[in-house]
Order: sequence, then structure tokens, then C-alpha cells
Amino acid sequence: MRRKINYLFCSLFVVLFATAPTFAQTTADKAITIPFTLLPSGHILVKATIAGVEGNFVFDTGAGITAITKSYFDKLKGTEKEDGGYTGFRATGERLDLELYKVNNFALAGLKKGKIELSAIDANLGGIDGIIAMNVFGDRPFTIDFTAQQIKVETRQTLATAKQNASLIHIQPEDARGKSLTVFAYYKVNDTLTLQFSMDSGAGKDVYRLNSNLMARLGVDASDTTKVRKIAKPSEMNNGHVSSIYLTRLSKLATIDAPQLSTTNFPVQFVEGLIYDGILWINWLGKQLTFDVANKSLWVRK
Repeated sequence: MRRKINYLFCSLFVVLFATAPTFAQTTADKAITIPFTLLPSGHILVKATIAGVEGNFVFDTGAGITAITKSYFDKLKGTEKEDGGYTGFRATGERLDLELYKVNNFALAGLKKGKIELSAIDANLGGIDGIIAMNVFGDRPFTIDFTAQQIKVETRQTLATAKQNASLIHIQPEDARGKSLTVFAYYKVNDTLTLQFSMDSGAGKDVYRLNSNLMARLGVDASDTTKVRKIAKPSEMNNGHVSSIYLTRLSKLATIDAPQLSTTNFPVQFVEGLIYDGILWINWLGKQLTFDVANKSLWVRK
């Protein structure tokens, strides 16, 4: 299951269309705690109920759109197909034409919504029923606590506490037509290039992907087989789509806003056709990550 998840949940439904996000101010609702299981693969596994049917889902900040497997979707009653659809792109450039549905009674622990929008995919996710995107939180800040293994939906008061003794990273939200939400931030790679990375909790453990066009500028020689290994990765969604990936290591990665948040000698996958500068998993940044998308901020506590 780990191998399937590591590849499949790498920004599965991120899109190319970006608009300026608009959010209401954080409400003073009570804080909500959502327990999760941190899988050996680095993924955040939560239990949620949709239309009265419980399932296991990966919480994925890089997914954009909540998506469930067809086998789980077939158990739901009262689904409403929308007239229009949604075209998105996987991070590898693979096009996905999605049908969209409105479904009733979404509950993620204490977070409850009368209706949400999602897509259904015909894919085997290794026992996982789907992916929950970060836009289910609406305009409310939330904290991923890897030590306590819980997601906390913050209030004004608890958000102020979460910011204490924390490092600030400015993030760039990408809100595509009010349907898909992902976030990005700038990093310095090898003390040379400033690159914008998708912040992807669904990427998998120790996953750092960069656009293959950056290899030469970072001093990586693709023909040096003593340091670089090339693999071909077929898509789980489309057998005709194969990604060429170059595996190697780079010396340093650090956030622009808080250079002390860094990692060294880290594994890298240079991906041909990647639609971003890069994608990275977020667990390494700190023990607690507080996303305040409305204020374009990520607060990190080590």
C-alpha cells in the first residue's frame, strides 16, 4: 500500500488555473480536534463520514479537490451530479477531466458540513477510500500536530497561541474558481536557486520533486549514472502516460522566510513535465504546522 500511496497522492488534482483567493475573516467558533493516524509512508489518515458512510481518507494539502474512489462513491445515496465538470492536471502534467458531484452530510470528527463538492475516481488506492482536500476547512485556520497526531481547527484565540514561538512562512494560495485550493511557498535550493514549491502533505515520506529543467542549473548531470538513476513511472490513471524521473540527492533546502527551517543531503526526484518548480512533503518542517490561508501564512513550531 505504501508504494501506491506515495505516488498517487502527489498533488493528484492540482490545477493550472490560479485566481486571487477571497476569504471571510476567521470566525470565533469553537476549536475542533480531528484525530489522525500518521502512516509509515508519511501520509495523514483520517476517518470521515459522507452521507452516513464512514471511510478512511488521506488528508492532502496538495490535492486541490476532494476525491473519493468509485467503490466508495457507489455506497452513497442522494448524490447530485453537477451539469459542468472540472479539468485539472496532475503535477506530472497528466490531464484529468473530472465530473463533479454535490453530496450531503460530510463529517470530519467535529467538523460538519451539510453539503460538499467532490469528484469520484475509478482507481485502487490500496484500501484508502479517497482524498480530502484542505478547502473543506473553508476560511478557518488549522494546525497539523504531528506529535499529538491531530488536526486542530483554530479559533481567533487558539490561533494566537499557535503563533507563539513559531516561525512564519509566507504562503501563496492558489484558489482555482472556488473549486480547488492548494498552497505554495518559496525555498532556496543548494544556496543558489529560489524556487516555489507546492506544500503537499500527500506527497509521501521524504518526497522532494523538482522540475527536470532545473537539473543543469543545480549542477546535476543526468548522464552520470554513478550519482543519478533514471526510472520510468507509468500513471495509475492512464497507462499511456509515463513519467521519466531522475533520482539523486541535493545538498540543501531551506525556507526563504525562516532559513533555520532547512534540510541537508536530501533525496530528490527530478520529474520531466512537472508543472511546478517543485513539490515537497511538509512533515519535515516542524512538529506543528498552522495554516492560515486567509492571511497567507504558515506558522511552524519545531
